[in-house]
Amino acid sequence: MRAPATQARPASGGLRTAATWSYALSLGKMVITLGLSLVLAAMLGPRAFGVIAMALVFTNFIEMLQKQGLMPAIISRKVLRDEHADTAFWLVTGFGLVCTAAGIALAPLWAEINGLPELGPVIQVLALTVPLTSTVVVHEALLRRSLEFRKLTIRTWASVIAGGVAGIAAAILGWGVWSLVTQQMVMAAVAALTLWGVSPWRPRLRFSRVAARELRSYSMRSAGSSIGLFVSGRLDIVLAGAFFGPIVIGTYRMGQRLTAMVVDVTARGMQSVSLPGLAEVQDDRDAFSTRLSGMQRITAALAFPLLGLVAGVAPAVEQVLGPEWDGTARAIQLLALVQLCIAATLLLGPALQARGHPGTLAILLWSAGGIKAAALVGAWLLAGGGPDELTALCLAMIGATALSSTVITIVSARTLGIRVRTVARSWVPAGVSAACTAVAAGAVVHAVGPAAPVAAAGAGGVAGLLCAAATLVALDREVRGVLQRAWRRRRPGADRSPRRRADEEVRADRPAAPPTPATRAGGGEV
Repeated sequence: MRAPATQARPASGGLRTAATWSYALSLGKMVITLGLSLVLAAMLGPRAFGVIAMALVFTNFIEMLQKQGLMPAIISRKVLRDEHADTAFWLVTGFGLVCTAAGIALAPLWAEINGLPELGPVIQVLALTVPLTSTVVVHEALLRRSLEFRKLTIRTWASVIAGGVAGIAAAILGWGVWSLVTQQMVMAAVAALTLWGVSPWRPRLRFSRVAARELRSYSMRSAGSSIGLFVSGRLDIVLAGAFFGPIVIGTYRMGQRLTAMVVDVTARGMQSVSLPGLAEVQDDRDAFSTRLSGMQRITAALAFPLLGLVAGVAPAVEQVLGPEWDGTARAIQLLALVQLCIAATLLLGPALQARGHPGTLAILLWSAGGIKAAALVGAWLLAGGGPDELTALCLAMIGATALSSTVITIVSARTLGIRVRTVARSWVPAGVSAACTAVAAGAVVHAVGPAAPVAAAGAGGVAGLLCAAATLVALDREVRGVLQRAWRRRRPGADRSPRRRADEEVRADRPAAPPTPATRAGGGEV
């Protein structure tokens, strides 16, 4: 059965439901991935994680082009016809096949550049996942457009669990880095099969040049910003892999992964619904600004304190991973600052896309990539081959991300007509809460000591969460307002004043008025 791609945008209630499922998707993925990552890291060591991180640069780049090129064009179109979806499907599928062949052919060259012979076969096998992901890009875009995040949540949870089980089984068998390759292959296959199962849309064997031209204008500009985003977000792995080697990259990637999970749950959960949500009000400047400001405040209140929590319990996490992962705690603490900057500006990209400025976003992201490249080269020149390579790499990323985030905030605010001061003020309560949470969690971890790292991490986490909640309630009026409204909804009479409740009690004690002719006849009282 084929469901039509043409559809109206859902109402605001659908946006709230979608946001709930988007956060459920991200939270479930974080919990599952965190546990699996820690188990596999303890079993395989940093070198295997470094190799897989360098190999995934290729497949992630192709997936980014597929999803961020045509997907935003499908989501943000005011009028979407069936031929748009069919044409997009065959375009992205053909592109995936071409990229797979290119990846298999160029993998040995990339392995030689990095001085890792085992990297070539890993890339060639991972390239086989690209055709699978190509076949479900349009399915995912249509589900996101209609805000059906429940189905996307099913896809994510099923694929992550299946891939994790397969990866652990392969690690037990002693497959080394191929355990992580197995994990990625199973995840891609299960994700594709699940999306085909939960999505009612099916492509037809047709291609419309008119539809392709209509999609191309936006998708080309969006692809430019997406490439800039990828370069900005993955340039550290690409250059650092050649500069510092797989062990440093594996340790760095673990710290980055643990801190990025926080952003995935908080800021990226909101980012998933921000483009369709903001596109609904793209023609109403005041409503657009109000909705964007509310989304930014929510993400800051959730992301900043949790990043402080992760930084506080980092020493206990390093103890859990084992001696091979020396330096991971320092990497987590430094990279938490990087992710804080990313979370602060993450919604500005979809905001620019929703208002029809993907070209501005592309320029900003390419500029951020240039800043990051300069910082990484500087770190390599100053610390390459020395004992502090990991620290130099993390500090370079902090400086580059802070500078690029500042530029993105200023330019985006001027383009969208939003005051920078208003945006910055919304970050202050969450920033103070993050600092207090890190101190509280770190103090508890230090008090428990390294002898019981799991208990130290648990106790530090509880202390950090309590501190985060207390500081947010004390400092953020919006948080207090949300809690007060939630409390009033639980108590139906709590929002009435004492005088109003007294008047209602007096009226309730009065005898009923005699019926009038109108009420006898069934009419209403005048």
